[in-house]
Amino acid sequence: MMNKLLTLYREHLLLRWLWWLAVIIPGVPFILLSVAFQLYAHWPRDYNDITVDAINPNTQYLSLSAHGVKDSPESWSNELQNIMSHNSIEQLADLALAQISLDWQPYSDNALVCSVTGSNIGEKLAQKIALLPNLKAVHLIGHSCGSFVIYGLCKKLKQVNPSIKVQTTYLDPVAIYSGIFWRYGVNKFGDCADFSDSYIDTKDGVPGSNEKLTNAYTFDVTDIRVKQNLPYAPHAWPTHFYLDAYKNNQVPVYFNHQEDLDTRFDKTTLLKW
Repeated sequence: MMNKLLTLYREHLLLRWLWWLAVIIPGVPFILLSVAFQLYAHWPRDYNDITVDAINPNTQYLSLSAHGVKDSPESWSNELQNIMSHNSIEQLADLALAQISLDWQPYSDNALVCSVTGSNIGEKLAQKIALLPNLKAVHLIGHSCGSFVIYGLCKKLKQVNPSIKVQTTYLDPVAIYSGIFWRYGVNKFGDCADFSDSYIDTKDGVPGSNEKLTNAYTFDVTDIRVKQNLPYAPHAWPTHFYLDAYKNNQVPVYFNHQEDLDTRFDKTTLLKW
């Protein structure tokens, strides 16, 4: 069959012209634009303007939260870290704690490349955090495109110091990486962590924000918003849910109780909250 098509192509000038007009010529701009976008997305950037306050070198447990695209720490991240600093969770009571509410603007403002810039920022932060001599565990929380910050941080942290325990929490995470890998987050988020949980609103139309993650315990919190007629957009709702749930000690906090959490939840199904 293929030989016949090649023969027809060689012998018929019209077919050759149709092939160029219908396939080759329209495809060239698409290929050029795709290559240009990938160069732009992955072009080396200087992230030195993304800073965090000095971390106590005696820190044993660190929590870091990263806001999403076109957002800021004021919308939920600052409040979460404040709740964490005042919450008395038995597992963490005797540890030296540190909290970071990460502001990664302006790199979070571009929805097209925030997955790449977020991952790179996370890796740079991990190199600093891994140097803390007494650090035992971290809890990383990301919303929307901020999920790529905590995933990049988790991966790099485990590469540099595998002994540090890592929990990653994803709040309505965006899945698309670099504009072309549409299910990257769905398949990858949570695979580097010792424990990972996710909270989604299935009414959200953002790719990856409305389905179960392969490597995390995923909780569907949609019904709470719908039944109570809460005034939150689906993409923002999981952050508000998590604030209240953490305040009331209703969400899993991993440190030394992996086995207990694994027996309580099922990673293979979408869990209704």
